[in-house]
Amino acid sequence: MPSSSKELVEPDYASLELLFSVPSRIPTEKPGPKIKKTNEITFIGPKKSLLLSIFLKQFKCSNEEIAAMIQKGDRTKLDAEVLRQLLKLLPEDQEINSLKSCKKEKSQLANADQFYLHLLEVPSYQLRIECMLICEETKILVECLWPKAQAVRTACETILTSHRLPVFCQLILKVGNFLNYGRHTGDAGGFKISALLKLTETKANQNNITLLHHILEEVEKKHRDLLQLPRDLDFVSQAVGPFCGPCRIHIDAMQAEAGANLKKLLEIEKRLFLSTDDLKIQHGKSVQVGNGSLNASKDLQKEFATIEKKKEELADYLCEDRTKLSLEDVFSTMKTFREIFLKTLQENQERKEQAAKSEKRKKPFKGEDAKRLKGEYGKCHTFSN
Repeated sequence: MPSSSKELVEPDYASLELLFSVPSRIPTEKPGPKIKKTNEITFIGPKKSLLLSIFLKQFKCSNEEIAAMIQKGDRTKLDAEVLRQLLKLLPEDQEINSLKSCKKEKSQLANADQFYLHLLEVPSYQLRIECMLICEETKILVECLWPKAQAVRTACETILTSHRLPVFCQLILKVGNFLNYGRHTGDAGGFKISALLKLTETKANQNNITLLHHILEEVEKKHRDLLQLPRDLDFVSQAVGPFCGPCRIHIDAMQAEAGANLKKLLEIEKRLFLSTDDLKIQHGKSVQVGNGSLNASKDLQKEFATIEKKKEELADYLCEDRTKLSLEDVFSTMKTFREIFLKTLQENQERKEQAAKSEKRKKPFKGEDAKRLKGEYGKCHTFSN
């Protein structure tokens, strides 16, 4: 609306702006991770430095304490796996030279580099670590293999000393020669031990009766002591289970592992002989005697040598080729045969019990038939011509 007055009125723009203007928004920085600038010096590659840092954190102690454990040969926190990892992370020549020539303060170095400096102060640190590792590995190996080796030897001796097994096999041989009379196999002087598992494959004329069923029936009548044959094979069946089946432990592999470990121990012994006196004193005894030692490894090797002799005896005893006989196969055969033997015995017993029950049910009817014949049941009729 136009004003009739000629006087111009101006508003106070400054006060308007101060009171009513919308304040401009200043973009604020979002809080984010603060990047810590570090002046740490390292002579180790990033990947190896990371692996070494992760390795050191597991101890929850200082680098000096870890180095002291290595120098003292203290294995309380250094088991076999840890020592194997440490050997892979030892400093290389280039890293050693760089650290030794570094003039900076130790505190300016990265933690992994500081650990290397402490480690380098330990005389013959690599040999010390290897001595600790071989003792740990030997201890584990002996504890694992010794009972298995003893089980194998005892199983061989059990088969060799059973007086019932050859008597039973002689009976099987005679039965086999009789059944095969007139054929080329009718005058055999022996048979493979695996043939014991085929006794259930020969069927009789009667239903569900096998050759083993019949043989065990005859044994029960005339040679009852042979029924105790499964007892002779108890140890073979129970103690050598790991050597049978699809996941079997191979005895040759066990022997090879023990031999390789003994070779490592002998090499460490030679290196110790050429080392300093303090190393000989500190690690010489632990390498020579104790559970994780050269003596224990040699004893284990002697046990395997005994097993080899027993294997040869067993091959001769079973009329097998010494070079081809597999102890695992023999143990598996004996274990399976024992199970078949016991199962067949049980089936014979069940069949006898079933026959006895059937006979018992027939007795009342037989009594009634007899009474009828004697005229004692009901009225007696006389027939005349």
